[in-house]
Amino acid sequence: MLAQQNILALLHTFETAALHMSFTKAATALNLTQGAVSQRIRSLESMLGFRLFIRMTRKLQLTDEGERLLGVLAFSLKRISDEIEDIRVQGLRGTLSVGLPPTFAFLWLMPRLPVFTERWPGLNINFRVRAGLVDFNLERVDVAIYYSNLKYPDLYCERLSEEMLVPVCIPSLAKKIRQANHWLAEVPFIHTSESVDSQNVFSEWREWCRESGKNLPVEDNFLSFNNCQMSIEAALNGGGIIMGRKRLIRHYLDEGRLVAPFEIEIPAGRGYDLIMPRENLNRPGVQALAEWVRNVFNEK
Repeated sequence: MLAQQNILALLHTFETAALHMSFTKAATALNLTQGAVSQRIRSLESMLGFRLFIRMTRKLQLTDEGERLLGVLAFSLKRISDEIEDIRVQGLRGTLSVGLPPTFAFLWLMPRLPVFTERWPGLNINFRVRAGLVDFNLERVDVAIYYSNLKYPDLYCERLSEEMLVPVCIPSLAKKIRQANHWLAEVPFIHTSESVDSQNVFSEWREWCRESGKNLPVEDNFLSFNNCQMSIEAALNGGGIIMGRKRLIRHYLDEGRLVAPFEIEIPAGRGYDLIMPRENLNRPGVQALAEWVRNVFNEK
């Protein structure tokens, strides 16, 4: 039996190189240098006592021994990986408290939550939903996700995604606006102050008008809400044009329930941040949630 502690890493490197038939491509896949991959393969061959590759000019070829090893390796490494993941899942127990803004919790998290709970069935979660950022010193919250443009010097803060702003409304209203500009004077502009400067409810519309070069009467005829979900519901019911936060309203856009009458979007200057006390970074439950959230945000 091979006793070297790094044997799994070396075998994984061999598998990657064999699948790509290139040390250079394997290096890219493994985030290593080509020289590091070559050194690992030589180390593995030295441990095993036989060659795995025939090295030719600009080409690799597996030896008979390499072919045999590769034949069982992919299955074996997958079994090991699956077993480790099962041990992690079974070992993850306890309760996690998560702070979230209301609309993000309702529109982004709730549709995706069953995937997380199925993956981590032993983890209980307390959701603390509120518009303002939690005070980690006063509240029993382990980790939070918030939409902001703030800095948190005393906390761990990781930007998960930027947000884009785009005016949206129901299709019938968008059609009227595109056909005749006079409709803009008759349609309410819907403002949202949740997670932005509550003293300036017009801020998102002002930013969009400035960046797009459009002069719209956003402060003459308006509806204002301090809850983003209420603003979205007002727009869905034909109550006016809302400044949409694209990540939050993505499924309404995909379904065609909301459309962009101007088709101009701008960076919001804000984004979704993963925030927590630094001492919570290595907690298994926090790590599980953070990994899952990152993966979902990175999905196209």
